[in-house]
Amino acid sequence: MHEAGARMMTPTFTPTFTPTFSPTMVLALLAGATTLSVAAPAISAGDMSDDTARQIAELRASNEALAAKVTKLEQAAGSENWLTEERASEIRSIVSDVLADAATRDSLQASGMTGGWNKDQGGFFLASSSGDFKLNIKGQIQVRWAYDHRDNTGLGSTAAKSDAWGFENRRTKLTFGGFVVDPSWSYELKAVYNRTPTSLTNGDQTLANGNIVGSVEDIWVQKDFGNGIMLRAGQFKTPFLREELVSSATQLAADRTLVSEVFSTKFGQGLQLEFAGRAGDQYRGLFYYGDGMRANATNVPTNSTANSTGFAGAYTTAFNSNLTNYAFAGRFEFLGEGSWKTVRDLNSYVGDDKAWVIGVGGMAQSLRPTNEGPVTPATTDNMWGATADATVYFGGATLFAYGVYRNVGLTGDVATRGGGTSDSMNQWGVVVQGGLFVSTEVELFARYEVGSTDTDQFRTVEPGVDLDQDSIVTIGVNYFVGGRKELKWTTDIGYALVPVGDFNSSGSDWLTDGSSTTGNGFSDDGQWVLRTQFQLLF
Repeated sequence: MHEAGARMMTPTFTPTFTPTFSPTMVLALLAGATTLSVAAPAISAGDMSDDTARQIAELRASNEALAAKVTKLEQAAGSENWLTEERASEIRSIVSDVLADAATRDSLQASGMTGGWNKDQGGFFLASSSGDFKLNIKGQIQVRWAYDHRDNTGLGSTAAKSDAWGFENRRTKLTFGGFVVDPSWSYELKAVYNRTPTSLTNGDQTLANGNIVGSVEDIWVQKDFGNGIMLRAGQFKTPFLREELVSSATQLAADRTLVSEVFSTKFGQGLQLEFAGRAGDQYRGLFYYGDGMRANATNVPTNSTANSTGFAGAYTTAFNSNLTNYAFAGRFEFLGEGSWKTVRDLNSYVGDDKAWVIGVGGMAQSLRPTNEGPVTPATTDNMWGATADATVYFGGATLFAYGVYRNVGLTGDVATRGGGTSDSMNQWGVVVQGGLFVSTEVELFARYEVGSTDTDQFRTVEPGVDLDQDSIVTIGVNYFVGGRKELKWTTDIGYALVPVGDFNSSGSDWLTDGSSTTGNGFSDDGQWVLRTQFQLLF
Protein backbone atom coordinates (compact mmCIF):
# COMPACT_ATOMS: atom_id res chain seq x y z
CA MET A 1 0.00 0.00 0.00
CA HIS A 2 2.81 2.36 0.81
CA GLU A 3 4.58 1.36 -2.38
CA ALA A 4 1.42 1.94 -4.47
CA GLY A 5 0.88 5.31 -2.83
CA ALA A 6 4.42 6.24 -3.59
CA ARG A 7 4.09 5.31 -7.20
CA MET A 8 0.90 7.35 -7.50
CA MET A 9 2.63 10.44 -6.06
CA THR A 10 5.50 10.38 -8.61
CA PRO A 11 3.91 10.52 -12.07
CA THR A 12 6.18 10.86 -15.07
CA PHE A 13 5.55 12.88 -18.22
CA THR A 14 7.45 14.59 -21.02
CA PRO A 15 6.59 18.25 -21.82
CA THR A 16 5.72 18.96 -25.43
CA PHE A 17 6.24 22.79 -25.33
CA THR A 18 8.75 25.40 -24.15
CA PRO A 19 7.07 28.05 -22.01
CA THR A 20 8.12 31.73 -22.18
CA PHE A 21 8.14 33.60 -18.90
CA SER A 22 8.36 37.32 -18.26
CA PRO A 23 10.27 38.59 -15.20
CA THR A 24 6.96 39.25 -13.48
CA MET A 25 5.67 35.71 -14.16
CA VAL A 26 8.86 34.20 -12.78
CA LEU A 27 8.45 36.15 -9.56
CA ALA A 28 4.81 35.05 -9.31
CA LEU A 29 5.64 31.35 -9.86
CA LEU A 30 8.40 31.51 -7.26
CA ALA A 31 5.97 33.00 -4.78
CA GLY A 32 3.37 30.35 -5.58
CA ALA A 33 5.87 27.53 -5.20
CA THR A 34 6.85 28.88 -1.84
CA THR A 35 3.18 28.95 -0.79
CA LEU A 36 2.65 25.31 -1.81
CA SER A 37 5.80 24.12 -0.11
CA VAL A 38 4.76 25.82 3.10
CA ALA A 39 1.12 24.72 3.01
CA ALA A 40 1.81 21.03 2.26
CA PRO A 41 3.06 20.11 5.71
CA ALA A 42 0.05 21.83 7.26
CA ILE A 43 -2.37 19.60 5.28
CA SER A 44 -0.56 16.29 5.76
CA ALA A 45 0.46 16.70 9.32
CA GLY A 46 -2.01 15.42 11.77
CA ASP A 47 -0.19 16.15 14.90
CA MET A 48 2.06 19.25 15.17
CA SER A 49 4.06 20.61 18.07
CA ASP A 50 3.77 24.25 19.19
CA ASP A 51 7.25 24.99 17.84
CA THR A 52 6.35 23.70 14.41
CA ALA A 53 3.17 25.77 14.36
CA ARG A 54 5.14 28.90 15.23
CA GLN A 55 7.61 28.31 12.39
CA ILE A 56 4.76 27.83 9.91
CA ALA A 57 3.17 31.09 11.04
CA GLU A 58 6.43 32.95 10.48
CA LEU A 59 6.78 31.43 7.01
CA ARG A 60 3.25 32.49 6.13
CA ALA A 61 3.97 36.08 7.20
CA SER A 62 7.14 36.10 5.12
CA ASN A 63 5.24 34.71 2.16
CA GLU A 64 2.58 37.40 2.42
CA ALA A 65 5.24 40.13 2.48
CA LEU A 66 6.89 38.62 -0.60
CA ALA A 67 3.54 38.47 -2.36
CA ALA A 68 2.99 42.17 -1.66
CA LYS A 69 6.38 43.04 -3.20
CA VAL A 70 5.52 40.96 -6.27
CA THR A 71 2.30 42.92 -6.65
CA LYS A 72 4.19 46.22 -6.55
CA LEU A 73 6.69 44.95 -9.12
CA GLU A 74 3.84 43.94 -11.42
CA GLN A 75 2.32 47.40 -11.13
CA ALA A 76 5.68 49.06 -11.80
CA ALA A 77 6.33 46.80 -14.78
CA GLY A 78 3.14 47.99 -16.38
CA SER A 79 3.86 51.70 -15.87
CA GLU A 80 5.91 54.10 -18.04
CA ASN A 81 8.45 54.74 -15.24
CA TRP A 82 10.02 51.31 -15.41
CA LEU A 83 13.80 51.66 -15.63
CA THR A 84 14.66 49.83 -18.82
CA GLU A 85 18.24 49.08 -19.84
CA GLU A 86 18.02 51.75 -22.53
CA ARG A 87 16.82 54.36 -20.09
CA ALA A 88 19.42 53.31 -17.53
CA SER A 89 22.11 53.80 -20.18
CA GLU A 90 20.79 57.28 -20.96
CA ILE A 91 20.83 58.22 -17.28
CA ARG A 92 24.37 56.92 -16.87
CA SER A 93 25.46 59.05 -19.84
CA ILE A 94 23.87 62.18 -18.39
CA VAL A 95 25.43 61.59 -14.98
CA SER A 96 28.83 61.06 -16.60
CA ASP A 97 28.53 64.36 -18.51
CA VAL A 98 27.55 66.27 -15.37
CA LEU A 99 30.43 64.78 -13.38
CA ALA A 100 32.90 65.52 -16.18
CA ASP A 101 31.76 69.15 -16.39
CA ALA A 102 31.98 69.54 -12.62
CA ALA A 103 35.47 68.05 -12.64
CA THR A 104 36.56 70.47 -15.38
CA ARG A 105 35.23 73.50 -13.53
CA ASP A 106 36.84 72.34 -10.34
CA SER A 107 40.18 71.87 -12.08
CA LEU A 108 40.04 75.42 -13.48
CA GLN A 109 39.94 76.70 -9.92
CA ALA A 110 42.48 74.32 -8.49
CA SER A 111 46.19 75.02 -8.23
CA GLY A 112 46.85 71.95 -10.33
CA MET A 113 45.51 73.66 -13.47
CA THR A 114 48.11 73.63 -16.26
CA GLY A 115 46.81 76.39 -18.52
CA GLY A 116 44.16 79.06 -19.05
CA TRP A 117 43.14 82.12 -17.08
CA ASN A 118 42.90 82.19 -13.30
CA LYS A 119 43.04 85.20 -11.01
CA ASP A 120 44.84 83.30 -8.29
CA GLN A 121 47.43 82.14 -10.84
CA GLY A 122 48.17 85.68 -12.04
CA GLY A 123 45.92 85.77 -15.13
CA PHE A 124 46.83 83.88 -18.30
CA PHE A 125 49.35 81.13 -17.63
CA LEU A 126 50.88 77.84 -18.70
CA ALA A 127 52.28 75.41 -16.15
CA SER A 128 53.55 71.87 -15.76
CA SER A 129 51.38 69.37 -13.91
CA SER A 130 54.26 68.78 -11.51
CA GLY A 131 54.27 72.45 -10.47
CA ASP A 132 57.93 72.90 -11.40
CA PHE A 133 57.44 75.34 -14.31
CA LYS A 134 55.08 78.25 -14.90
CA LEU A 135 54.71 81.05 -17.46
CA ASN A 136 52.41 84.06 -17.02
CA ILE A 137 51.50 86.32 -19.94
CA LYS A 138 50.24 89.85 -19.30
CA GLY A 139 49.64 92.88 -21.50
CA GLN A 140 48.98 96.61 -21.29
CA ILE A 141 47.55 98.89 -23.99
CA GLN A 142 47.13 102.64 -23.55
CA VAL A 143 45.53 104.66 -26.36
CA ARG A 144 45.56 108.41 -25.71
CA TRP A 145 44.32 111.62 -27.28
CA ALA A 146 46.10 114.74 -26.07
CA TYR A 147 45.76 118.49 -26.59
CA ASP A 148 48.53 120.92 -25.60
CA HIS A 149 48.35 124.71 -25.59
CA ARG A 150 51.39 126.94 -24.98
CA ASP A 151 51.53 130.72 -24.66
CA ASN A 152 54.60 131.49 -26.76
CA THR A 153 53.56 134.84 -28.19
CA GLY A 154 56.64 136.70 -26.95
CA LEU A 155 59.25 134.33 -28.34
CA GLY A 156 59.40 135.55 -31.93
CA SER A 157 59.47 133.53 -35.14
CA THR A 158 61.28 130.58 -33.53
CA ALA A 159 58.36 129.85 -31.22
CA ALA A 160 56.61 126.52 -31.64
CA LYS A 161 52.96 126.36 -32.63
CA SER A 162 50.74 127.30 -29.73
CA ASP A 163 48.39 124.34 -30.17
CA ALA A 164 49.04 120.67 -30.83
CA TRP A 165 46.70 117.69 -30.64
CA GLY A 166 46.39 114.11 -31.80
CA PHE A 167 46.35 110.40 -30.90
CA GLU A 168 49.17 108.20 -29.68
CA ASN A 169 49.68 104.68 -28.41
CA ARG A 170 51.28 105.80 -25.17
CA ARG A 171 52.13 102.33 -23.90
CA THR A 172 52.05 98.86 -25.45
CA LYS A 173 53.63 96.14 -23.32
CA LEU A 174 53.84 92.36 -23.18
CA THR A 175 55.14 90.75 -20.00
CA PHE A 176 56.33 87.16 -19.68
CA GLY A 177 57.09 85.94 -16.18
CA GLY A 178 56.96 82.91 -13.95
CA PHE A 179 59.36 80.35 -12.52
CA VAL A 180 61.48 77.36 -13.56
CA VAL A 181 62.61 74.23 -11.68
CA ASP A 182 60.65 75.38 -8.61
CA PRO A 183 58.85 78.57 -7.48
CA SER A 184 62.01 79.91 -5.84
CA TRP A 185 63.56 80.58 -9.28
CA SER A 186 61.47 83.35 -10.86
CA TYR A 187 61.98 85.52 -13.95
CA GLU A 188 60.40 88.35 -15.96
CA LEU A 189 60.83 89.73 -19.46
CA LYS A 190 58.82 92.81 -20.46
CA ALA A 191 58.78 93.81 -24.13
CA VAL A 192 57.63 97.36 -24.93
CA TYR A 193 56.57 98.96 -28.22
CA ASN A 194 56.73 102.71 -27.76
CA ARG A 195 56.52 105.78 -29.94
CA THR A 196 59.65 106.89 -31.78
CA PRO A 197 61.55 109.09 -29.29
CA THR A 198 62.60 112.59 -30.30
CA SER A 199 66.00 111.99 -28.73
CA LEU A 200 67.99 109.40 -26.85
CA THR A 201 69.25 111.71 -24.13
CA ASN A 202 66.71 110.75 -21.46
CA GLY A 203 67.53 107.08 -21.12
CA ASP A 204 65.29 105.79 -23.89
CA GLN A 205 67.98 103.88 -25.78
CA THR A 206 65.98 101.86 -28.27
CA LEU A 207 66.20 100.13 -31.61
CA ALA A 208 63.85 101.79 -34.09
CA ASN A 209 62.16 99.94 -36.93
CA GLY A 210 60.08 102.36 -38.94
CA ASN A 211 57.77 104.27 -36.63
CA ILE A 212 57.63 101.52 -34.01
CA VAL A 213 60.24 101.33 -31.31
CA GLY A 214 60.82 97.89 -29.86
CA SER A 215 62.69 97.60 -26.60
CA VAL A 216 62.67 95.82 -23.26
CA GLU A 217 62.20 97.08 -19.72
CA ASP A 218 62.37 94.32 -17.12
CA ILE A 219 64.80 91.48 -17.84
CA TRP A 220 65.69 89.70 -14.63
CA VAL A 221 66.13 86.42 -12.77
CA GLN A 222 65.42 86.14 -9.05
CA LYS A 223 66.18 83.55 -6.39
CA ASP A 224 64.09 83.26 -3.22
CA PHE A 225 66.26 81.92 -0.40
CA GLY A 226 63.38 81.72 2.05
CA ASN A 227 62.77 83.72 5.22
CA GLY A 228 61.89 86.72 3.03
CA ILE A 229 65.32 87.06 1.42
CA MET A 230 65.49 87.36 -2.40
CA LEU A 231 68.29 88.24 -4.80
CA ARG A 232 67.57 89.65 -8.28
CA ALA A 233 69.97 90.06 -11.20
CA GLY A 234 69.36 91.79 -14.52
CA GLN A 235 67.57 94.97 -15.58
CA PHE A 236 64.72 96.40 -13.49
CA LYS A 237 63.47 99.59 -11.86
CA THR A 238 65.85 100.65 -9.13
CA PRO A 239 64.31 101.08 -5.65
CA PHE A 240 64.11 104.82 -5.07
CA LEU A 241 61.02 106.87 -5.98
CA ARG A 242 57.67 105.29 -5.04
CA GLU A 243 55.66 107.00 -7.79
CA GLU A 244 57.93 105.42 -10.39
CA LEU A 245 57.90 101.99 -8.73
CA VAL A 246 54.08 101.86 -8.91
CA SER A 247 53.09 100.47 -12.31
CA SER A 248 51.96 102.85 -15.04
CA ALA A 249 48.83 100.68 -15.20
CA THR A 250 47.76 101.66 -11.68
CA GLN A 251 48.53 105.39 -11.54
CA LEU A 252 45.89 107.85 -10.40
CA ALA A 253 46.11 110.21 -13.40
CA ALA A 254 46.74 109.52 -17.08
CA ASP A 255 50.49 109.63 -16.42
CA ARG A 256 53.06 110.25 -13.73
CA THR A 257 54.05 113.72 -12.57
CA LEU A 258 56.86 115.76 -14.09
CA VAL A 259 58.59 115.58 -10.70
CA SER A 260 58.77 111.83 -11.18
CA GLU A 261 60.10 112.25 -14.72
CA VAL A 262 62.99 114.38 -13.46
CA PHE A 263 63.92 112.58 -10.23
CA SER A 264 63.14 108.95 -11.06
CA THR A 265 66.17 106.67 -11.36
CA LYS A 266 64.19 104.48 -13.81
CA PHE A 267 65.91 101.23 -14.83
CA GLY A 268 69.30 99.93 -13.84
CA GLN A 269 71.37 96.86 -14.63
CA GLY A 270 72.78 95.09 -11.61
CA LEU A 271 71.78 93.28 -8.41
CA GLN A 272 68.96 93.86 -5.96
CA LEU A 273 68.64 92.34 -2.50
CA GLU A 274 65.15 92.28 -0.99
CA PHE A 275 64.22 91.27 2.52
CA ALA A 276 60.84 90.80 4.23
CA GLY A 277 57.72 92.12 2.46
CA ARG A 278 55.90 88.81 2.91
CA ALA A 279 52.31 88.42 4.08
CA GLY A 280 52.38 89.21 7.77
CA ASP A 281 55.57 91.31 7.60
CA GLN A 282 55.23 94.97 8.49
CA TYR A 283 58.39 96.13 6.78
CA ARG A 284 60.23 95.66 3.50
CA GLY A 285 63.71 96.61 2.37
CA LEU A 286 65.34 96.76 -1.07
CA PHE A 287 68.97 97.51 -1.89
CA TYR A 288 70.45 97.99 -5.39
CA TYR A 289 74.04 97.92 -6.60
CA GLY A 290 74.92 98.07 -10.28
CA ASP A 291 75.50 100.32 -13.25
CA GLY A 292 74.44 103.95 -13.46
CA MET A 293 70.85 105.12 -13.05
CA ARG A 294 69.00 107.67 -15.16
CA ALA A 295 69.04 111.24 -13.86
CA ASN A 296 67.22 113.87 -15.95
CA ALA A 297 68.02 117.59 -15.78
CA THR A 298 71.37 117.13 -14.06
CA ASN A 299 73.61 118.85 -16.64
CA VAL A 300 74.48 122.52 -16.82
CA PRO A 301 72.46 124.08 -19.70
CA THR A 302 74.53 124.50 -22.85
CA ASN A 303 73.14 128.03 -23.27
CA SER A 304 70.71 130.36 -21.57
CA THR A 305 67.66 129.29 -23.57
CA ALA A 306 68.24 125.54 -23.58
CA ASN A 307 66.77 122.99 -21.23
CA SER A 308 69.02 120.97 -18.99
CA THR A 309 69.76 117.45 -20.19
CA GLY A 310 70.71 114.49 -18.01
CA PHE A 311 72.52 111.21 -17.52
CA ALA A 312 71.00 108.36 -19.52
CA GLY A 313 72.01 105.56 -17.17
CA ALA A 314 72.33 101.86 -17.91
CA TYR A 315 69.11 101.01 -19.73
CA THR A 316 69.60 98.28 -22.37
CA THR A 317 73.25 99.32 -22.66
CA ALA A 318 76.56 97.48 -22.95
CA PHE A 319 78.84 97.16 -19.93
CA ASN A 320 81.12 99.97 -21.17
CA SER A 321 78.39 102.57 -21.82
CA ASN A 322 77.49 105.44 -19.47
CA LEU A 323 80.14 104.42 -16.98
CA THR A 324 80.03 105.02 -13.23
CA ASN A 325 82.50 104.49 -10.41
CA TYR A 326 79.62 103.31 -8.26
CA ALA A 327 75.81 103.40 -8.20
CA PHE A 328 73.59 102.53 -5.22
CA ALA A 329 69.90 102.87 -4.41
CA GLY A 330 67.67 101.59 -1.65
CA ARG A 331 64.25 101.82 0.00
CA PHE A 332 62.75 100.91 3.33
CA GLU A 333 58.97 100.71 3.77
CA PHE A 334 56.77 100.24 6.83
CA LEU A 335 53.24 98.86 6.47
CA GLY A 336 51.16 100.22 9.32
CA GLU A 337 47.87 98.61 8.30
CA GLY A 338 46.54 96.39 5.53
CA SER A 339 48.45 94.12 3.17
CA TRP A 340 51.32 94.60 0.72
CA LYS A 341 48.93 93.66 -2.09
CA THR A 342 46.63 96.56 -1.21
CA VAL A 343 49.41 99.15 -1.41
CA ARG A 344 50.73 98.09 -4.82
CA ASP A 345 48.82 100.82 -6.68
CA LEU A 346 47.69 104.41 -6.13
CA ASN A 347 43.94 103.73 -6.17
CA SER A 348 41.76 102.63 -3.25
CA TYR A 349 38.71 100.88 -4.65
CA VAL A 350 35.30 100.68 -3.01
CA GLY A 351 35.30 97.72 -0.64
CA ASP A 352 39.09 97.48 -0.40
CA ASP A 353 40.68 97.05 3.01
CA LYS A 354 42.04 100.12 4.72
CA ALA A 355 45.81 100.44 4.68
CA TRP A 356 48.69 102.86 5.02
CA VAL A 357 52.37 102.65 4.20
CA ILE A 358 55.31 105.01 4.59
CA GLY A 359 58.68 104.77 2.90
CA VAL A 360 62.09 106.37 2.61
CA GLY A 361 64.66 105.97 -0.13
CA GLY A 362 68.13 107.03 -1.12
CA MET A 363 70.45 106.95 -4.13
CA ALA A 364 74.04 107.87 -4.93
CA GLN A 365 76.26 107.52 -7.97
CA SER A 366 79.59 108.77 -9.23
CA LEU A 367 79.87 109.29 -12.99
CA ARG A 368 82.98 108.19 -14.83
CA PRO A 369 84.15 109.83 -18.09
CA THR A 370 84.17 107.54 -21.10
CA ASN A 371 87.47 108.89 -22.45
CA GLU A 372 90.82 109.81 -20.93
CA GLY A 373 91.78 113.43 -20.66
CA PRO A 374 90.55 116.54 -18.84
CA VAL A 375 86.88 117.41 -18.46
CA THR A 376 85.26 120.83 -18.27
CA PRO A 377 84.21 122.29 -14.90
CA ALA A 378 80.55 122.12 -16.01
CA THR A 379 80.68 118.32 -16.34
CA THR A 380 78.41 116.47 -13.92
CA ASP A 381 80.56 114.44 -11.53
CA ASN A 382 78.29 112.88 -8.91
CA MET A 383 74.87 113.01 -7.30
CA TRP A 384 72.96 111.76 -4.32
CA GLY A 385 69.30 111.95 -3.41
CA ALA A 386 66.72 111.15 -0.74
CA THR A 387 62.95 110.75 -0.72
CA ALA A 388 60.14 110.16 1.78
CA ASP A 389 56.54 109.24 1.03
CA ALA A 390 53.24 108.27 2.64
CA THR A 391 50.17 106.61 1.13
CA VAL A 392 46.83 106.12 2.90
CA TYR A 393 44.03 103.87 1.60
CA PHE A 394 40.53 104.45 2.98
CA GLY A 395 38.66 101.75 1.05
CA GLY A 396 37.18 104.08 -1.56
CA ALA A 397 39.56 107.04 -1.28
CA THR A 398 43.31 107.52 -1.21
CA LEU A 399 45.93 110.14 -0.35
CA PHE A 400 49.53 110.10 -1.55
CA ALA A 401 52.31 112.57 -0.85
CA TYR A 402 56.07 112.59 -1.18
CA GLY A 403 59.09 114.82 -1.30
CA VAL A 404 62.42 114.30 -3.03
CA TYR A 405 65.79 116.04 -2.88
CA ARG A 406 68.87 115.61 -5.09
CA ASN A 407 72.30 117.19 -4.90
CA VAL A 408 74.27 117.30 -8.15
CA GLY A 409 78.02 117.88 -7.93
CA LEU A 410 80.02 119.37 -10.82
CA THR A 411 83.67 118.83 -11.67
CA GLY A 412 84.52 122.48 -11.01
CA ASP A 413 83.15 125.98 -10.49
CA VAL A 414 80.79 127.42 -13.11
CA ALA A 415 79.78 131.07 -13.52
CA THR A 416 76.32 132.02 -12.24
CA ARG A 417 73.83 134.87 -12.68
CA GLY A 418 74.80 138.09 -10.99
CA GLY A 419 78.45 137.08 -10.72
CA GLY A 420 79.97 134.38 -8.61
CA THR A 421 80.34 130.66 -9.24
CA SER A 422 78.80 127.37 -8.17
CA ASP A 423 79.86 123.73 -8.34
CA SER A 424 76.52 122.11 -7.48
CA MET A 425 72.76 122.11 -7.94
CA ASN A 426 70.21 121.62 -5.17
CA GLN A 427 67.14 120.09 -6.76
CA TRP A 428 63.83 119.22 -5.10
CA GLY A 429 60.22 118.27 -5.75
CA VAL A 430 56.93 117.73 -3.87
CA VAL A 431 53.77 115.90 -4.98
CA VAL A 432 50.37 115.70 -3.25
CA GLN A 433 47.41 113.88 -4.77
CA GLY A 434 44.14 112.27 -3.76
CA GLY A 435 41.34 110.23 -5.28
CA LEU A 436 37.73 109.57 -4.26
CA PHE A 437 35.34 106.97 -5.66
CA VAL A 438 31.82 108.39 -5.98
CA SER A 439 30.57 104.99 -7.19
CA THR A 440 32.07 101.57 -7.88
CA GLU A 441 32.97 102.79 -11.39
CA VAL A 442 33.82 106.49 -11.10
CA GLU A 443 36.81 108.00 -9.29
CA LEU A 444 37.53 111.74 -9.06
CA PHE A 445 41.07 112.94 -8.41
CA ALA A 446 43.22 116.04 -8.01
CA ARG A 447 46.98 116.58 -7.90
CA TYR A 448 49.50 119.33 -7.31
CA GLU A 449 53.23 119.19 -7.98
CA VAL A 450 56.01 121.70 -7.48
CA GLY A 451 59.77 121.53 -7.90
CA SER A 452 63.04 123.06 -9.04
CA THR A 453 66.15 121.84 -10.87
CA ASP A 454 68.20 124.86 -9.78
CA THR A 455 69.66 125.32 -13.26
CA ASP A 456 68.58 128.94 -13.86
CA GLN A 457 71.64 130.04 -11.88
CA PHE A 458 73.72 129.05 -14.91
CA ARG A 459 71.54 130.89 -17.47
CA THR A 460 73.56 134.09 -17.40
CA VAL A 461 72.96 135.61 -20.86
CA GLU A 462 69.18 135.98 -20.62
CA PRO A 463 68.36 136.90 -17.01
CA GLY A 464 64.64 136.83 -17.73
CA VAL A 465 64.59 133.18 -18.75
CA ASP A 466 62.89 130.96 -16.17
CA LEU A 467 63.09 127.27 -17.10
CA ASP A 468 63.99 125.39 -13.92
CA GLN A 469 60.62 125.49 -12.14
CA ASP A 470 57.61 123.17 -11.95
CA SER A 471 54.17 124.06 -10.62
CA ILE A 472 51.19 122.20 -12.10
CA VAL A 473 47.61 121.60 -10.97
CA THR A 474 45.78 118.57 -12.41
CA ILE A 475 42.19 117.39 -11.96
CA GLY A 476 40.47 114.45 -13.60
CA VAL A 477 38.21 111.42 -13.50
CA ASN A 478 38.69 107.67 -13.90
CA TYR A 479 35.91 105.45 -15.22
CA PHE A 480 36.36 101.73 -14.57
CA VAL A 481 34.05 99.95 -17.02
CA GLY A 482 31.79 97.64 -15.07
CA GLY A 483 33.86 98.34 -11.98
CA ARG A 484 36.70 96.25 -13.43
CA LYS A 485 40.36 97.25 -13.18
CA GLU A 486 41.12 95.77 -16.61
CA LEU A 487 39.17 98.49 -18.47
CA LYS A 488 39.93 102.07 -17.45
CA TRP A 489 39.09 105.38 -19.12
CA THR A 490 40.95 108.40 -17.74
CA THR A 491 40.40 112.05 -18.59
CA ASP A 492 42.36 114.86 -16.93
CA ILE A 493 43.37 118.45 -17.49
CA GLY A 494 46.45 120.18 -16.11
CA TYR A 495 47.56 123.80 -15.93
CA ALA A 496 51.16 124.98 -15.47
CA LEU A 497 51.51 128.02 -13.23
CA VAL A 498 55.13 128.56 -14.37
CA PRO A 499 56.97 127.96 -17.67
CA VAL A 500 57.70 124.32 -18.51
CA GLY A 501 61.39 123.93 -19.28
CA ASP A 502 63.62 121.37 -17.60
CA PHE A 503 60.53 119.48 -16.43
CA ASN A 504 59.14 118.97 -19.93
CA SER A 505 58.14 115.41 -20.83
CA SER A 506 56.74 114.36 -24.18
CA GLY A 507 55.68 111.08 -22.59
CA SER A 508 53.39 113.02 -20.26
CA ASP A 509 52.45 115.43 -23.12
CA TRP A 510 53.95 118.49 -21.38
CA LEU A 511 56.05 120.27 -24.00
CA THR A 512 58.78 122.83 -23.40
CA ASP A 513 57.68 126.46 -23.40
CA GLY A 514 61.14 127.42 -24.52
CA SER A 515 62.90 130.76 -24.79
CA SER A 516 64.66 132.57 -27.57
CA THR A 517 67.30 135.23 -28.10
CA THR A 518 64.96 136.70 -30.70
CA GLY A 519 61.79 138.39 -29.53
CA ASN A 520 61.88 139.39 -25.87
CA GLY A 521 63.96 136.39 -24.77
CA PHE A 522 61.63 135.54 -21.92
CA SER A 523 59.90 132.22 -21.32
CA ASP A 524 56.13 132.30 -20.90
CA ASP A 525 53.77 130.38 -18.67
CA GLY A 526 50.16 129.37 -19.07
CA GLN A 527 50.61 125.95 -20.73
CA TRP A 528 47.74 123.53 -20.25
CA VAL A 529 47.22 119.93 -21.32
CA LEU A 530 44.06 117.88 -21.84
CA ARG A 531 44.41 114.09 -21.98
CA THR A 532 41.84 111.35 -22.43
CA GLN A 533 43.10 107.78 -22.39
CA PHE A 534 41.67 104.27 -22.55
CA GLN A 535 43.62 101.42 -20.98
CA LEU A 536 43.15 97.68 -21.37
CA LEU A 537 44.97 95.12 -19.25
CA PHE A 538 45.11 91.36 -19.71
